[in-house]
Amino acid sequence: MSKGYIICVDDEVSVLETLAEQLLARFGESHIIETASSAEEALSLIDEIISSNDIVELIVSDQVMPGMKGDRFLEQVHHRLPDAIKILLTGQAGLDSAIYAINNGGLSRYVEKPWNIEELSKDIKDLLDKFRQNLENQHLIQALNRRIIELESQQ
Repeated sequence: MSKGYIICVDDEVSVLETLAEQLLARFGESHIIETASSAEEALSLIDEIISSNDIVELIVSDQVMPGMKGDRFLEQVHHRLPDAIKILLTGQAGLDSAIYAINNGGLSRYVEKPWNIEELSKDIKDLLDKFRQNLENQHLIQALNRRIIELESQQ
């Protein structure tokens, strides 16, 4: 299976670099780690990845950013990539933004800053394993449906 994408979004450069380095160290062999310093930049990056027929598997987004907030960004991502894993990472968000992201953005996890990389890595690994299993199941279903159509056309 080809490498999937993990996208980290945060307007604080030091946070973004730290998160990307930590994820690269743990998931770099199986995933391409990309960063964006705003929701708008991340949406452009996602469109670029999709247009290349590559797969965005995971998005980790800060909540409090200039312009579009993380919960609204994840809502837009959810419309484009309903199966992608979405994690809201924040030090300032309240319960309202988490609830909004869960209800409208398909949120998989809500993580408070400062995060524990061991716990976050375990959660991400478990979520990525589920994502890849679901993807494999979709491929098997498509292959089965193609075979059914072939068999029906031979009758």
